[in-house]
This record gives sequence, C-alpha cells and structure tokens, in this order.
Amino acid sequence: MKSIDMANLQSGIKVFVRGDLDVAIENGVIKETFRLDRLLPTLNYLKEKSAKIVIAGHIGRPQENKERISTQVLLPYFNAILGEGTFELLENLRFSIGEEANNLEFAKSLSEKADIYVNDCFGTCHRKHASIVGIPKFLPHYAGFDLLNEIINLSKVFNPAHPFVAIIGGAKLETKKPIIKELLNIADYVLVGGKIGMDWNEDVPENLIFPIDYAREKKDIGVQTVEKFTEIILNAKTVLWAGPLGVYEEDEFNKGNMLVAKAVFESGAYSILGGGGIVAALNKPACAGRLGLLSKFNFISTGGGAMLEYLVKHTLPGIEALNNNG
Repeated sequence: MKSIDMANLQSGIKVFVRGDLDVAIENGVIKETFRLDRLLPTLNYLKEKSAKIVIAGHIGRPQENKERISTQVLLPYFNAILGEGTFELLENLRFSIGEEANNLEFAKSLSEKADIYVNDCFGTCHRKHASIVGIPKFLPHYAGFDLLNEIINLSKVFNPAHPFVAIIGGAKLETKKPIIKELLNIADYVLVGGKIGMDWNEDVPENLIFPIDYAREKKDIGVQTVEKFTEIILNAKTVLWAGPLGVYEEDEFNKGNMLVAKAVFESGAYSILGGGGIVAALNKPACAGRLGLLSKFNFISTGGGAMLEYLVKHTLPGIEALNNNG
C-alpha cells in the first residue's frame, strides 16, 4: 500500500481526501472533534505541498430515514485549520444512493473532481461504498497518514498476548453479532454490554459473558456486572474495547464505562479502544476531566465495526481497494 508521502504532489494538484467526517452534531454544532482531528496530519501535509484539497465524507445514515445532516456544518472547523477558501468540502456523500450502493457511475463522477485519491477514513473501510472502493478504480490512490497509523497499531494484536479480553457494547446487534462470534474463537472472554447484551437470542458459549444486573431502566450495567467484568479484566494481558456499555449521553448511565475503563488501566494490559460512541463516552468532561481516561489507552481507533472486522479478518474492502488496481 502506498502512502500519500510517496505521491508526486506538484503544486496545484487536485487531491480527493475521503475523510472520517461522521461526528456528532447537535443544533448545528460539532459535539466532539476526535475523528476530524485525526485527519489533520494528512490535510496539513497536502496544504504544505500546495495541493488543491477536496474533502469528502458522510455524517449519519440519511438513507435510513434518519436526520439529514449536511457536511457544511463542518466548514468552520476546516476553515480554522486550513484557511477559508483553500479547500472544497463536498456535500454528505450518503445523500446520494450511489454512495452506499457502490454505484460505479457515482464513483466515476466523484473521481472527476481530482487527480489523485487518498483514503484516510479507516472507520468506513469495512464498507463497500463508492467513495471507499469505487474511486480507486479511476484514480491513482494512496493511504492517508491516519489510515496507515490504524493499520500499524491494530496489527500489533493479530497475535494478542493472553488472556485476551474483548469488550463489546453499543446497540447494533445485527452488525456486531458476526464479529462477536469470530472473537469468541480467539478471545479468552468476550464481555458484552449495551443493548447488544439484551438482544442476544442464541446459545451462549462459556467465554461469552453477559450483564448479571442493570442500573435503572436498563440504561447501564449494574454493580454486580461491573464486579464480574473487573474480575476478568484484571487478569488480562490484552484488552480490546468497542462500543459503550450504557446510555453514556446521560452522565448517570456512564458510570459502567468509567469503572470498566479504570479496571482496564489497573490490569496493565495492552489496550485498544475503538468506535465513536465509547470514545465520546470516555471523553465527556465528567470522565476525561477527572480521570484522563482516553489518554491511558495504548491506542484509540477511529473505527468501531471496522476495527473489529480488521482484527478478525486482517484486511478490509477499503484496504484491498488501495492495494489493487495499480
């Protein structure tokens, strides 16, 4: 895979950067900039080379009848970093059905906006979408610095030190169940929380651990569950965590995340955290300000599902697209 610093970037060359723009927006305001910040090394490098930057990405899932959020709400952020008028920010790619359908005509139309393509969006590399696997068919293509950083760090746990404990939370059982099943074959324990823990409807292997109890309204894991999870985690040598264990948006239901994070640090295990939800949960002022939780993980991935799939399969469609087609 070629990295962007291997490209011959002449002044004025147009560069299409597929970034991870999927951040939480509330009343038109960015709630958390973690994913955007990770894009900056690539953007700043291109700026230094006097490239014409075209930034593209998505926010949310507008095709599922969810709120349609324009990427233009991110303009103030990029203006402050790159300078007003020095780049082009495309509209939310998922506003077009061609994006998620991986329509080649849509991919070709996007490719016509630039001379080369850079993928710096690890969090969507597990999706066969037009801006991830389609555009590389039409343009010289490179990996951005953050994508490379993800691959280097996550590859360290292809052969994890044992006991290896995976912690899986969140609400999307249908997307995480296949990965959980794969993890059960390589992890000593898989600890499950969030809505996923309530919706499981299959046989439960011995190394798949569900919550014993819940906090009020089942919005967080309970005291006994925290104790059980902590007992397992304290013996771990490697910990992988994707997805929040409670409704972290409400501080009183973010306690499980905080206590489990504390156990991870006390274990001394090599720890990897991934997914926008759990990053936001541990980055809330009530957590980060008091405990500095995020800074204590060995690596934080911008991807949740992508991280899990990469660790199980050792590759992703977006990575394959960069390795193929010349």
